[in-house]
Amino acid sequence: MKITKKALAVLVIITLLMIAGSCGSKPSAPKVDDLDTAIRDTSDYLNSKIPKGNKIVILNIQSSSPNLSDYIIDELIANAVNDSIFSVVDRQQLDAIRAEQNFQFSGEVDDNSAMEIGKFFGAQTIVSGAVSSLGDGYRIRIRALEVQTAQVQGQYNRNIAASPIITDLVKSGGSTAGTATAAASRPAQTTQTTPAQASAPATPAAPATPATPPAQVYKIGDTGPAGGLIFYDKGNTSGGWRYLEAAPVEAEFQAVWSVRDTVVENTQPTIGSGRRNTQLIVEKFRQTSGEWDTAAQKADDLVFGGFDDWFLPSKAELDQMYGNLKRRNLGDFKNANYSCSTLIDRAAQYQHFESGNMGGASKTNRWYVRPIRQF
Repeated sequence: MKITKKALAVLVIITLLMIAGSCGSKPSAPKVDDLDTAIRDTSDYLNSKIPKGNKIVILNIQSSSPNLSDYIIDELIANAVNDSIFSVVDRQQLDAIRAEQNFQFSGEVDDNSAMEIGKFFGAQTIVSGAVSSLGDGYRIRIRALEVQTAQVQGQYNRNIAASPIITDLVKSGGSTAGTATAAASRPAQTTQTTPAQASAPATPAAPATPATPPAQVYKIGDTGPAGGLIFYDKGNTSGGWRYLEAAPVEAEFQAVWSVRDTVVENTQPTIGSGRRNTQLIVEKFRQTSGEWDTAAQKADDLVFGGFDDWFLPSKAELDQMYGNLKRRNLGDFKNANYSCSTLIDRAAQYQHFESGNMGGASKTNRWYVRPIRQF
């Protein structure tokens, strides 16, 4: 088909207009990083679970990268401030507590220490979490804990891909082992000495700073700082303690769990919860029933070996004491029932130190008590 010059000109004009239109089209919006999306969704979840007006502490995010932990904490704090659902403790305030409690924002903090920090700031909720590798991606877990009762207000879990931001943060804030290896692999540098330097009088070296003596390491069955016996070693000092020490037989006594059969909520059976359980019991009795001379109260009041931080063991702590001391004929325990701070289905828990059997019974039973402490 024959194309005229006029038709060709019209075709050229149309083509140019199409090109101009495509050049002037609006650019597509940049893609939001998966990590930022997950943090925003986490904030929305916390907004729906934490009561409006609460004061919260965003305490720590456990991970292998301090930079990744800091990034998530900072973004959660920024979202909380901008959303104005609840007030949040500033990171600068947390820095002082971090130094005092000797923990990292990327490390593990047990519930007891978290509760103490929350109380220090007058907060109602503690937010903590963890980021762990999951295949080629990561799993984020965030938990909100009520300070007074230790109840979980919300638990948010999410799997995300290895986004660019996560990759950069992990690379820049991971282990320092690579730095040490690189330094070790560099050849030693030699320094040339000039004649003038050789003839100059030597400057006396500064006196060496004495090295800090290493912390004493204890074994199960060793005598502890208060004169009792070590019966548990968790292997690290997270939460400010590593060992559990049972008081010697001289500090043993008999007492009932509750004079008036009072129920105390949220006592836990796990290792590390006995101290918190004792605090809950003592506070409950003080505020409501006005009870006295109970197992938890007498343990809390005990001063022995120069220490006043004794408490009633939890169920699992009592079992460790039985297995690691009584069964090895250490500690002069009776072949009788021993009390703990755990309440299950309204029944006080105990353990018989001859058979090792555990059970629950009336809170008004009078059993033996062997207080313990953390250090």
